Amino acid sequence: MLPDMYRYGDGTPFPLDENFIETLTTAVETCTNAFVPLTELDTRREKAREVRREADKELGRLADLEATVVGSLLAFAPSDNKKPSLTQQVSQKITAAVKTAVAEARRQVEGRVASTDALASGKTAAEAITRALRPFFEAHQLPNAKWIMSWDVRGAEPSANAVATGGRISASFTLSPDPSRAPIRVEQLCEGVVVHMMKKGVFGKAKPAPVDLGKYVVVAFERNTHESIVTLKETPNKSALGIRFAVTDVGATWVSITAAGDADGDPNPLDLEDVAPVRQLAERAYGALKDLIHRRTLMELSLGNTLIADLDEPRIIPLELLSQLTPLARTIREKSRMSGELILKRDIGDGRREELFVPRATLAAQFARLPFEYRRPFEEMGITSEETSPAIQLPVRPPAPPRAGANASTIKIDND
Repeated sequence: MLPDMYRYGDGTPFPLDENFIETLTTAVETCTNAFVPLTELDTRREKAREVRREADKELGRLADLEATVVGSLLAFAPSDNKKPSLTQQVSQKITAAVKTAVAEARRQVEGRVASTDALASGKTAAEAITRALRPFFEAHQLPNAKWIMSWDVRGAEPSANAVATGGRISASFTLSPDPSRAPIRVEQLCEGVVVHMMKKGVFGKAKPAPVDLGKYVVVAFERNTHESIVTLKETPNKSALGIRFAVTDVGATWVSITAAGDADGDPNPLDLEDVAPVRQLAERAYGALKDLIHRRTLMELSLGNTLIADLDEPRIIPLELLSQLTPLARTIREKSRMSGELILKRDIGDGRREELFVPRATLAAQFARLPFEYRRPFEEMGITSEETSPAIQLPVRPPAPPRAGANASTIKIDND
């Protein structure tokens, strides 16, 4: 049995290799905090709707006023091309003044509506929601999240970035490049990396020649769901030439790169016998750099290809986050032995297990302050505080017969 394997409370295997109790606890706390600015946004939107209703009434009254005044002055309007009388001139001035005053009043009303509409925009809550959700995304991930990471030390300062995509949610991060702030020599990662590349001979004809990459240095690396890209240079010198390898499940390609980092030609398929050592180099590079993901800072959240600041309804992101956690949360509840608790177990080796749990009342206390609309997604997860019978009914064991001379308490250990 592998150490650190997680199990449900009934002992059956848990599908993720992580402490989902911590993930769930952090999700409840951060989503609760994200719903607070959303509640405030809802209040601003209700105010905006009320302002719009009052504005429509006011605009209607202004239209009636203009029609009444102008209509009453029609009898004094000039009827031909003759020079208007003094009375008619006064009528024209009053009509113009009324129309100007009404237009200015309309402008003020519409400005007030535009101002309250701007405060009710989803963009106004985007930053607060991102800030609230930051602790979750910086320490945890959504179930089955796919990661893309990159690392590059060719610039004035080393840089590293990552994107985690779980379902429709994408989270973009900057990574701390420490301690990998300098090029990594290939021979420090793996030995015997020799590839065959076409090189021009004495008479100009290109022939395959072996190239030992041991003295090259890794200056950039990228890993996504489809391939790993390793960029090497002959020396750490910024003006040095280099090679870029792209490794997939079915093969690998290489292309020469200029000192500026641009491809010098089209990618070339790597010889079959050279794919294995280059793939090993890519795996070793990933092994040396993958821990950078644990030192990440959330920069942006997106739903599909739309940034949270551009969403009309930014609430979709915390709602989607909870929706993705709901199936596992409900199954944990169903398989937990103790009433009122969510329980996982972890195999820690030597036939021992550690129990991880959180009372549902502790989680429910987090979101109890929210309006019903925002409490509902938590309740649908099955993490309400009411006491229920455990899903598993354990048989009642008869007391063990007393042993002669025994006067010590028994400690029950969950062994496998």
